[in-house]
Amino acid sequence: MLLPMNTSNARFPARNYKPSPRKADLAPKPAADTAWEQQAEWYDQLQGEQGDDFYGKLVLPAALRRLGATRNQRVLDVCCGQGVLGRTLATQQVFTFGIDASPALIAKAKERASAFENYVVGDARKLDELKIERRFDHAALVMALQDLDPIVPVLRGMAELVAPGGRLVMALSHPCFRIPKRSMWGWDETFGVQYRRLDGYLSPLSSAIKTHPGRVNDRSQTTSYHRPLSTYLNALGETGWGVMGADELCSHRRGTKGPRYGAEDLSFKEFPVFLLLTAQRLR
Repeated sequence: MLLPMNTSNARFPARNYKPSPRKADLAPKPAADTAWEQQAEWYDQLQGEQGDDFYGKLVLPAALRRLGATRNQRVLDVCCGQGVLGRTLATQQVFTFGIDASPALIAKAKERASAFENYVVGDARKLDELKIERRFDHAALVMALQDLDPIVPVLRGMAELVAPGGRLVMALSHPCFRIPKRSMWGWDETFGVQYRRLDGYLSPLSSAIKTHPGRVNDRSQTTSYHRPLSTYLNALGETGWGVMGADELCSHRRGTKGPRYGAEDLSFKEFPVFLLLTAQRLR
């Protein structure tokens, strides 16, 4: 089911006056202030048809395994971006209904969509406004929850759209080890080890993240929200989800083989970069 979008906010012109519409006037507005509209073109090029290497080698395989969707089932993909998960599920003949706040990313998803995919612009925090009547077998929220605030409305809205017993797969930057502006790698000369330094954990934090930090004149940025792990677990329980599994995903990327390679390799195997939680709709 593809819901219509009403993006017009133009005023009625005076009689006999027909101004030429400007591209900016016709462009759909983002559904939320957290939308990655400014980053859409860059993000689409980064992810491409099947996602970047993090998606292809870490996130998607774990998400698909935990989701366990089977042929002809329906999956709700919240914050779907340009449809990487939906295209992957389509190869398994699973139907996907994707929602994202960025009109540009939804447009990219539609360009590549198969008959198994539908996409619509919407705010993840206001899923009830989309008036979706049918329930879904499962739901996914992949690499987006750390970009949303607040999160309880998101999880509650998804719970209302998933049938009891259905699963939710939620992937995000690991809240214990990847904390914007509060975590970094360090090197201990005495013991010859690479360690992960944390300058804070329990206190919530919102951080402005530049999309292209090396480009002086590029002002595009996003906001990342840090929350301790307990916040996510409690929010799931509060909204009718019961956690049934967790995967902590370590990076497959490695640097050049220098004198510290062994220690770096060990630290990359010990400190996960992503957390994937699987929950079940309880009520």
